[in-house]
Amino acid sequence: MPDVFISYSRKDLEFVHQLVDVLKTSGKVPWFDQLKEPLSGIAAGAPWWEEIKYGIESADNFLFVITPNSMSSPYCHAEINYAREHGKRLVPVLYCGWIGEGETRKAIDAAIESIPDNDEIPNTVTSEILNLKKLVRANWLAISEIQYVIFASTIPFEQSIEQIVQALDLDLAWVRLHSQLIQAAKLWEVNNLDDDYLWGANRLKLVYEMIELRKPELDPLVQDFIQPEQERLLRELVTLPKTAESHQRRRDIGDRLSVIGDTRPGVGVKDGIPDIVWMPVTLGGKIKIVNKDCTVPPFFIAKYLITNAQYQAFVDAEDGFNNIQWWKEMPKKYQRQELNNQHTKSINSPRDNISWYQSMAFCLWLDAKLRKVSLLPDKKLMIRLPTEWEWQWAAQAGEEVREYAWGDWRDGYANTAEAGLSRVVAVGMYPQGIAACGAFDMVGNLWEWCLNDNEKITQISLNTGKEKVLRGGSFSSHRASTRAFSRSNDNLSGIFHINGFRVVLGSPI
Repeated sequence: MPDVFISYSRKDLEFVHQLVDVLKTSGKVPWFDQLKEPLSGIAAGAPWWEEIKYGIESADNFLFVITPNSMSSPYCHAEINYAREHGKRLVPVLYCGWIGEGETRKAIDAAIESIPDNDEIPNTVTSEILNLKKLVRANWLAISEIQYVIFASTIPFEQSIEQIVQALDLDLAWVRLHSQLIQAAKLWEVNNLDDDYLWGANRLKLVYEMIELRKPELDPLVQDFIQPEQERLLRELVTLPKTAESHQRRRDIGDRLSVIGDTRPGVGVKDGIPDIVWMPVTLGGKIKIVNKDCTVPPFFIAKYLITNAQYQAFVDAEDGFNNIQWWKEMPKKYQRQELNNQHTKSINSPRDNISWYQSMAFCLWLDAKLRKVSLLPDKKLMIRLPTEWEWQWAAQAGEEVREYAWGDWRDGYANTAEAGLSRVVAVGMYPQGIAACGAFDMVGNLWEWCLNDNEKITQISLNTGKEKVLRGGSFSSHRASTRAFSRSNDNLSGIFHINGFRVVLGSPI
């Protein structure tokens, strides 16, 4: 790849040859049209303007030799315009010859003014601005804002060359990366924005670091091209067909997000504390659970089930899993109950293989952590498992009494047995199956622990030996078991790979 494309007037060819020779001696690779004539001078039979455009696109820098001759050349200004359109780094060189800088600038101004007002650029080149004088003034304004290197009889030639070499080496990593970006974005555009031509998250990481450092102006095509892979995947998630055929792709998107970093709020951890997005369930009401009338006050429910990353924060924290404080009200033999490894390892999948006791200990720890840093939306409420009447109220959309979180059954709306995946997927992969309150995955994926006993429904205790309720169904549950009112149960100490949990912020128990 050339280090620099040189744009110049043919009348200044002698100086340019001298410049090129010294640049080559300095280890640089220049690209320039030696004859500087349309449709000739580059390769026999090769279209001149196409070759020029390729030279500009492939070079790391664009060097323009400023003289009265070049400032009135339509070909030079077509080249400058093309370089600017493609975000090339401009390196201006003011060639004064045997006259001073002031006189050279006066001659340049005179050359610009001498261009006839109605002159247009030749049809052998392209530009959005066809009027030559307007194009020259626009380019000159852009070039004037850049510190240029002066070649004059009063300045040692070697000194000016050294300045050029330093200018070409400055931010070379960014210049090269920027050139690659532009070419890759154009290739993507030519291929109808096919995602196969986009760069992955690992390659884009360096781009984001460079952009943060350099803060360059990027054209819209490049901005679209470098959109984070996470955003592209999440956009695809929303546009996938709501059919049974999309399950595998939803699974794969979740797995990919786990690898490159799932940046969605509510999925991961911030400063060692699980990041919970709270969805308000503001309208309470009356609901009947197995012939028991229950009152549901307003509360907040987590947008997602607790993920592997979030539960691991509890395990790793110095004041977390091994702190007896979160277990002391539970039966001794289940205090700090030994954890089984999660069945599905991806960090953004809901934590499975988890018991009721282990879920409750997490809730008590998280409540204390968020209360300490004032991150609770209502300090009068506490973080805990939901009662099943709270869970069902959120799942059925309150008084709407939906059969499923979204309404009537629809294929492709949840990870149930009908999906055929036979495994958990990352949280939030089914946006079409969202509950009215904004909670995801209230149908399928994992059964969710509730606070109350299975038989004595309104009984809530941390040390009872009775079974606790599970709601929502799992990836192995058929749709009949995943209705908003469907119930299951398990022993408090039971650890099973189809059980997980989500938290609520509700009235204290």
